[in-house]
Amino acid sequence: MEGILAQVNLSVLKEPRGFIKILEFVFSICAFATVTSFYSYFTLEVKCNPLDEKPQETFTGEIVYPFQSDRTRDTFSACETSDWNLHVEGDFSSDARFFVAVGVLAFLYVLVALGLYCFFNALYENNDLVPIGDFALHVIFAILWFAASCAWANSLTGLRNATEFDNIKKYNDVCKKLPCLKVTEPHFGQLISSVIFGFLNVFIWTSNLWFLYKETRFYKDRKAGEATDTTN
Repeated sequence: MEGILAQVNLSVLKEPRGFIKILEFVFSICAFATVTSFYSYFTLEVKCNPLDEKPQETFTGEIVYPFQSDRTRDTFSACETSDWNLHVEGDFSSDARFFVAVGVLAFLYVLVALGLYCFFNALYENNDLVPIGDFALHVIFAILWFAASCAWANSLTGLRNATEFDNIKKYNDVCKKLPCLKVTEPHFGQLISSVIFGFLNVFIWTSNLWFLYKETRFYKDRKAGEATDTTN
């Protein structure tokens, strides 16, 4: 244990490749956590008697991860009927899960990379394949973050449209047979921030490529060749 602790090199965290890894760690957590912890709801008031001025029953529909809205059908009893369903049309789970999976994998990879930087920095500096692998994985994650963020942004737009009052009335039998009034709309600020975090991750992971490329032998060999040409 003492030998491992003696090899700890925290100075690498002051370098761009190490400091940006910390940013990747933070923003990866922010991206997937804002999706998985999301909760919102919408509320409708229904008149059992259309001639009555006051609403007589209240329905509440929940919106939670993984947003398999069309598979979640909450049953309510109202107006002497026990099988009213309240749901949102559309299944947005595949893009949401893809986005979360990319965030979790990125988070785990950054942990491994930081451990490599701090405890096995000599291996990183002396083995040409390690910096190349780090650079290649960053390219892959930058592409994954871009694809996942675009897909999730598109699904979030669909989810917001599906939870509009007119669409809820259109696809729920209770509003087809009885007058419905809008009371509470879902709030998607947290999910909008998740999309922003996703594209911030695209920027951060892409920005780090230059600093990681400088650690590879391709860059070092090119600089050495330029120095030789200059001396000649």
